[in-house]
Amino acid sequence: MSRWGLYYKTMEVVEPEEWNRMVDALNELDSRCPVEVKGGLATFSGDGATAVFSIPHGLSATPTVAFVQKAVAGLPDVDYVEADATNIKVHFKSPPPAGTDNVKLFYLAMRF
Repeated sequence: MSRWGLYYKTMEVVEPEEWNRMVDALNELDSRCPVEVKGGLATFSGDGATAVFSIPHGLSATPTVAFVQKAVAGLPDVDYVEADATNIKVHFKSPPPAGTDNVKLFYLAMRF
């Protein structure tokens, strides 16, 4: 069975070449399927000075891609996002204001 839940079987008789094309197509789909996916909402308290926040992504290795989006209004713009084997680091253009649980970020990390 492929990672997409598709099986390598058919209800009709097919030629070997056609069978091979179907199996190759399913293998190609498998290569595009994420191996791991984690996401959620990360909440922090701003202090008016810190401009970089680290979100533990929970994957077994560095994500292939990581997406972050502001989940509340009033936060400064995100400058850039980077990821390592443990965290997604969100760099704001300026520090978020001081407050309790006022920095909320949606995140999605995937490994292919």
